[in-house]
Amino acid sequence: MQTRKSRFDASFLIAALLASLFVATEIILNSFGKSLCFSEGCALTVQSVRYGDISIFLAGLGAFLLLGVLVLINRTRRNPGLDRFINLVLVLALASEGFLMGYLAFRLHAICLFCIMICSFMVLLGLIRLLSGERDLIAGFAAFAAMFLIQYVILPAGVPVDLPAGERLILFYSKDCKHCTEIIKEFDERNIHALHKPVSGYAGFLKNMGIEHVPTLLVNDPYQKVFLTGKDAILRYLVSCSPAKQPERQQNGKKQVRQHTVPAASGLSVDIFQQPSLLTTPSPSASEAGMCKEEEACK
Repeated sequence: MQTRKSRFDASFLIAALLASLFVATEIILNSFGKSLCFSEGCALTVQSVRYGDISIFLAGLGAFLLLGVLVLINRTRRNPGLDRFINLVLVLALASEGFLMGYLAFRLHAICLFCIMICSFMVLLGLIRLLSGERDLIAGFAAFAAMFLIQYVILPAGVPVDLPAGERLILFYSKDCKHCTEIIKEFDERNIHALHKPVSGYAGFLKNMGIEHVPTLLVNDPYQKVFLTGKDAILRYLVSCSPAKQPERQQNGKKQVRQHTVPAASGLSVDIFQQPSLLTTPSPSASEAGMCKEEEACK
């Protein structure tokens, strides 16, 4: 019996060590602006953490190291009280992982590969303890399931998004989207001002609006908010924003064209801006050929 317990403890130590190395690697890479996780959910999770991603990394590293040290100490001198404390730490950790997985699944609707790996390590540690005869871990997996499902049961509250005030045109883009690059170039060539915002900071907001592609242009009028998604739809809008021709008049034998300028608050440098019919009439269905998924590279 004791030999069987020792084998499970050794497996537990190896798993805790691998998990600690995994988290430590992410911390080191993060200090250089890199990451083991390239999915959209990773960026969204970081934005949801009050004290930034480092707080999550340190909490995970601390939990794995603590569990490893406690099991190592318990191998040399068996203590029922220490066993119960290890189980308690694991139960709390599994409950926390259930909450985080539920938040990703039912709130962010995104996949965080790093979070899934951490959760997998924690579940593995719980299974090793359970198989070694520690029945307390049944409560840990029950807590995991309860915290996961409670995120589904409770409807999310609306999360306010701070859109830049006074900006009439806001373009959400991704640096890995070729269509975004083309649209930004079109704005520059037409001398039309638009505020460019990386989609990573607004992905949750756009998903709640049913938008999962870039480029997306928000026409942010005081009494009208319109989203245009895809290169084709935005190009049609830009074409409709071209200056309107004014009637010519004679003066001193020369033809002159009356010019009107748009107030500076409109954010446009063209001479005249007319409300495009694109915003007042149904638009034809846009082709996905001019779109990129928010979380995917599109070059």
